[in-house]
Amino acid sequence: MILIVRLLKLFLSLFSVLCLGLSASFKYETSLGYDDNFMRFSDIEINAYHIEEDTDNDYLGDSKTYDSGIFSSSFQIKISPEIIESYKTNFIFKSKYNYYSSSQLKSYVSFSGRFEMKLAPYSWIKFSYSLLPDYYLRTYIDRDLAPIDYYPCSFSNETVYLSFSHKIPLNKTWIDYRFILNNQFYNKNFTEFDSRIYGFEVTLKSKIFKSYYSNFTYLYYNSDNISYNDSEMIQSSKMDRSYVRNGFKMYIKKSFKKSFISSVGFKFYFNHRYYDLESWYYNSDNWKTYSDYDIRLEVSKKITKAISLDASARHFLRQVSSSSNAEVSWVEGYKNHQRNELWLKFVYNF
Repeated sequence: MILIVRLLKLFLSLFSVLCLGLSASFKYETSLGYDDNFMRFSDIEINAYHIEEDTDNDYLGDSKTYDSGIFSSSFQIKISPEIIESYKTNFIFKSKYNYYSSSQLKSYVSFSGRFEMKLAPYSWIKFSYSLLPDYYLRTYIDRDLAPIDYYPCSFSNETVYLSFSHKIPLNKTWIDYRFILNNQFYNKNFTEFDSRIYGFEVTLKSKIFKSYYSNFTYLYYNSDNISYNDSEMIQSSKMDRSYVRNGFKMYIKKSFKKSFISSVGFKFYFNHRYYDLESWYYNSDNWKTYSDYDIRLEVSKKITKAISLDASARHFLRQVSSSSNAEVSWVEGYKNHQRNELWLKFVYNF
């Protein structure tokens, strides 16, 4: 392992020299994780009996269990050219690969790039693009086909955001505004879920208290179900799946000096989605809501100036409510779920 890291460091040092002397830095992360409900099954689904025929169209897809070990690896390059004198600029490129031991279908690769420019202390402008080409959720019933059967459901996720931050009249405190466009396009069996999502987030960040970092975010998103057609007769397209989502995120981290633990962090994330499920076909009042609660605890240990070891635990809970109409009342039992994750991450900056 040490030899591989040294060879990688030598290769990247040569790479930075070849980049016309540009300042460049690199980050490598590798993580081992465990998720006890990685395909987000409800209690009703987990406790029900299902016949498996060892195909990708089974209830569990290509998995035999509801839990999975996860191996994650990512690599980041940051290049800092001097484009405009006295303004710091960075180009950051990152790739990530997640492997699930219980499901090859669930494994995925993602890519991202970001440009950022520092305008003043605590003031940045950033532009980012990220792409997850194919992310597998699980198998679902395609009700447009006969006979009714399960099919793998996956989608591509494309996100663009523009952000601007500036200091406010409070010591070591600043505010960040982010505008987001997110495209989600599903595979051929589930195109009725295709969505274009517009979002806005405003975050207050502060280091006003010594050895503490904290932030609080308010978020608002509006999702347009772009594949909905109010004259389409196929079963899956009789409802508009557009929604409005709002919520908040909070994070606080305490850093320690001359201690075995370098930092401890706590995150809490809540968001609420409302679907009015407008329909030209159904006369009754259909609606549903998702309330998500996400709690994370993080501990970090700095081993050297360049190497750190992070551990984290996460609990996620989704609570679903719906109208009592037969078209949507079933979602309360089948969309409610919870899951727990454990992670151990190695980070190397060079």
